[in-house]
Amino acid sequence: MRFSKRNLSIIGGVILVGLLVVAVVIFSQIQALTAPTPLTITYQTIQTTRPEGSSCIGGDDSPGIAKEIINLETDDIYVAGGANAMPDDVWESYTFRLPVFKNSTRNLLFEGSCFFRSPDAPADCVGEACFTLDELFGYTWLKLTTIVGQECFPDLNGCRGDVVDAGYISISTIAKCHEMTYDSGETAYFLSDGVGNRYVMHATATGTADLNPTLPDGWTVETVTLEAPLVLLPFGGGNLCYYNIVRDNLVQSYHQFEYAQASYP
Repeated sequence: MRFSKRNLSIIGGVILVGLLVVAVVIFSQIQALTAPTPLTITYQTIQTTRPEGSSCIGGDDSPGIAKEIINLETDDIYVAGGANAMPDDVWESYTFRLPVFKNSTRNLLFEGSCFFRSPDAPADCVGEACFTLDELFGYTWLKLTTIVGQECFPDLNGCRGDVVDAGYISISTIAKCHEMTYDSGETAYFLSDGVGNRYVMHATATGTADLNPTLPDGWTVETVTLEAPLVLLPFGGGNLCYYNIVRDNLVQSYHQFEYAQASYP
């Protein structure tokens, strides 16, 4: 069957229009999935005690590099773990499919790490029942975190997914039952908003802290040599496990460890 040039042009135009429609649909889907999750909860800014004798994934050692994925439909974040965790060499080049995205690879700065419960596990859980393991893309993943709200400061225009513009910071409130330890004598990097809230840098994209992010007015970063261990625990008290995670324009992340108010927000 022979096609005239006119017919071929029409067919080519139809294919192009179809591809454009598909691209628009995919772009719209990504925009919807990456839109900030409004914060709908309030919690008391008192530390939650890690249960005595609780199970612990991570032992006393930081994993060094976090291999995390996020399901943008459920706002759940998983870390490679379990009997069939994704190896480092596979992780480097693996492409995930919507609605799952690879979280930005981050080099961790703390020395001790203990996940004592998945966020959807009951507080009185025992042993393996404290951890939710799912199989995704042929590998096993530990449910680490659920995002419960996101903000961008000083306004919503400067944050798009992992991207934070100069002069902005993003704030994600997450449910995560995780104890982190910075050893005595080690160097830590404290972020302050100037009104009593403080955060400690826990991850960078490069493995080296950069003390020159472009922050909102009043925000500062300082280097501190720890005179005693700094132990981070989630907030909320009782059975609750909440953290605020701040990210700057250099893809550096911080956990909040001091609050200016008795409740958040």
